Amino acid sequence: MKSSENLDFLFHPQTIAIAGVSENVNKFNFGLKFLEGLTQFGFKGKIYPVNPTGGKIGDKIIYSSLRDIPDRVDYIISAIPAPYTPQLVDDAAAIGVKAIHFFTSGFGEIENEEGKHLQQEVIARAQRGGIRVIGPNCLGLYCPRGGLTFNYDYAKTPGSVSMISQSGGNAAHCIQEGTSRGVYFSKVISMGNGADLNESDFLEYLAKDDETKIITAYIEGVRQGPRFFKALQAAAKAKPTVVLKVGTSESGAEAAVSHTTALAGSDQVWEGVLRQTGAIRAGSIEEMMDVAVAFDHIAAPNGDRTAIVGIGGGASVILADEFSSAGLSLPKLSDDTRQKLIGVFPSEAGRIFKNPVDLNHFESPEKFFAALKILDQNVETDLLAIHVAFDHFGLISKAEKEFWVTAFVQLIAQISKEMTKPLSVILHSYSSPDMKILAQKAAVELASQGIAAFPSIRRAALALSRFVGYHMRRAASPGSKRH
Repeated sequence: MKSSENLDFLFHPQTIAIAGVSENVNKFNFGLKFLEGLTQFGFKGKIYPVNPTGGKIGDKIIYSSLRDIPDRVDYIISAIPAPYTPQLVDDAAAIGVKAIHFFTSGFGEIENEEGKHLQQEVIARAQRGGIRVIGPNCLGLYCPRGGLTFNYDYAKTPGSVSMISQSGGNAAHCIQEGTSRGVYFSKVISMGNGADLNESDFLEYLAKDDETKIITAYIEGVRQGPRFFKALQAAAKAKPTVVLKVGTSESGAEAAVSHTTALAGSDQVWEGVLRQTGAIRAGSIEEMMDVAVAFDHIAAPNGDRTAIVGIGGGASVILADEFSSAGLSLPKLSDDTRQKLIGVFPSEAGRIFKNPVDLNHFESPEKFFAALKILDQNVETDLLAIHVAFDHFGLISKAEKEFWVTAFVQLIAQISKEMTKPLSVILHSYSSPDMKILAQKAAVELASQGIAAFPSIRRAALALSRFVGYHMRRAASPGSKRH
């Protein structure tokens, strides 16, 4: 069975040629967008625009052919019409190009014989020329360390999460969702049709990539079932691997074929595949990023016993239901721990010293800090979650809410540095427009401090359940390493 080689060269080219750049800046063209994006993102190598009509764009010459470029070319981005791509591949082979990313569409995904034949021809020519192909029909690569991007305003900070995506739009969604929550990426691969390099190639590569600690994947279907199973199993054994599998309904399967030619497969089959390989299944882009947040920001716990502390008696009931439903344990606190908590405050009235712990009003930073230290030091739980409510306050004004929530978030950032147990924050109940803005500010502040924050009780419960479950399975597996 075929296995992939080291694909580092894809992510660190020194010279890039972009085919399909027009000198007419008043007319939208994708080649120009790639040129502007790479330039503004700060790609440190050389970029050569290519178009048969020639010309200039800014201070750059537009070369009429790849063969006219007076330099070695490592990597090509193709934004030209599909019928012209066979000649592009021949020219690339003639000058020793290593890789081509085909943004170009109009191949196998359009489901006609002409598109399928053209895709086969392009891939055959690339293989004869020793060229690896990304796509066709994709956005390509985002790699901050290599200076690669398909949008100039993406974060330049390299991280430890990587993503394989059969959708360009969902790759973009993940980057924006992740970075807004403090998750930064090592590599994001929008692979489109995967006519040459496919999901198995990239899984095999990322499983061994030292710059990748967490793998995420948006999968519509696969082309080499047995190889993919083996690659996914190896990846999940090496590091946390989170998969969003779509196209499991009849309509979704048809859409998947039209999108990238992928064969989708039934939901039952995929549930079995993901369970047997040890991969973590996500149900949405947001859930996949929730799980990535947990792995990226929370230390590995010793078990699933969770202590939750926050404000709101009614919210505590919802928290207990959701966490229990997700399979997490909320152990009853011992009498000794309860007495220590009660001793911090004037009385037990208006508070609940069980689990979840409802402080109602924490009265002062010192009292809140003391309560957290008690929970952090007790041996009855393995991880802590702090619940921050927004529209869950009665009898106080909007201005007072803003004051208390802002103070609460700042206090959490301070306290987190002294906690020994894995810590996360649940941002809950922000139905009014003003509180939504405040919640977003809180999320950004917590993310900047490297604290895992989840935007609802249910999403926190699901993400933490998957996170904890992974570590418990790892701990029970002989010879496995903790992540």
